[in-house]
Amino acid sequence: MLLGAESVFDGTWASGELPDEVRDYLLMRHMRWSWAELEATPVYVRRATWDLMQAELRAQADEMESAKSRAAAQRQGVRGA
Repeated sequence: MLLGAESVFDGTWASGELPDEVRDYLLMRHMRWSWAELEATPVYVRRATWDLMQAELRAQADEMESAKSRAAAQRQGVRGA
């Protein structure tokens, strides 16, 4: 499981769905849940929370990329002036 987790964290995971243990760890960390809280959470709620978390993180990453692009364009405009 450790090798799978390492490939997830370094961005080289290409084997489909994440291992349940890694997904559970990431969900617990993001939601600040204890193991007992995770275990008490129904599976369908975990899945919905995971999906929403992924959408939120994608939106944040997209916004970060947009901000970087705008900043780079501004720097180019200043240099070209």
